Amino acid sequence: MENFQYGYFDSRDRPPPIQIKHLQKDRISATVSQKLCLFRLFPIIFNDVIYTLPSIIVYKQLREMIDLVLSVPFRKLWLPTLRDLWAAFHQSMLNHFPSKMTPRLHFCSEYDKVINDYGPTIKQWCTRYEAFHSYFKKISLRSNNYKNIPKMLATRYRLKQTFISCRTVQLKTIDQTTVIQKVKNNFFDNLMKQTLIHHFGNISFSKDLQQCKKFYNQNVEYHRGSVYIMGFVNVHETPRFFQVVLILKMNYKWWLFVDLLETTCYNERFCAWEIKSMNNYSILDPHRLRYFYKGLDIYELENSSFVLFNARLTLY
Repeated sequence: MENFQYGYFDSRDRPPPIQIKHLQKDRISATVSQKLCLFRLFPIIFNDVIYTLPSIIVYKQLREMIDLVLSVPFRKLWLPTLRDLWAAFHQSMLNHFPSKMTPRLHFCSEYDKVINDYGPTIKQWCTRYEAFHSYFKKISLRSNNYKNIPKMLATRYRLKQTFISCRTVQLKTIDQTTVIQKVKNNFFDNLMKQTLIHHFGNISFSKDLQQCKKFYNQNVEYHRGSVYIMGFVNVHETPRFFQVVLILKMNYKWWLFVDLLETTCYNERFCAWEIKSMNNYSILDPHRLRYFYKGLDIYELENSSFVLFNARLTLY
């Protein structure tokens, strides 16, 4: 686990190494986002050992449940599926981990009712509150002062954040870039040059084009080398991916020079989508792209490329 190479986006929530004391206490010391990152990448990190365990069915059932719970929008047709997954997950826990059953597991049985009454649960989760609360817990431990931490969080920190937010624009309405530099002619192969000429016309690559490493548009971060979802391939809602090769500027406007990837299949073993580059280059306008999910990282396993995320996407 310590030698695993996390991608650009996943490295922000890189979980700490699992130590022997964590296994003895049945508790991993990590934040919510770090635990979710570890849960999502679990089949990738431990791909050589996990499928020798009969209890892997517990992970797969829980993974399908989380993918549904974190989906926006959420189809009501998925509610019976979520209910059946809970029943199967509960039985698998009894079969494989009867001593690990806790009252908290019963909350999973309520998700279908909560979603039916109030909509997607991801719009109600308290991850940001947990992040704030974690900060005050650290202060309390260091100062040895444990007087009503949640009240201090609500009356001091949140009011301070509200005061700051009323004077600043939280959602960025302007484009931002980092590491702007010139483009070298020798970077493009013939197919890339044909794509650029077809879109921009006859231009000088070194004089007319500029590139950057990261580009922020409508609060979406586009990073060179990362993968994004641009739509669906068919009615079966297979995601269509593209990889950002370059972020180019031409005539005061930024464009995404991308490689339209082929979605091979969904790999049940790794709980990830297998993708393949066909050198199908295109130029996209980031202002006209529909946002489906944040940037994804590519992981190489068994001479294949995979991307994975926690959600089930839908056309409507």
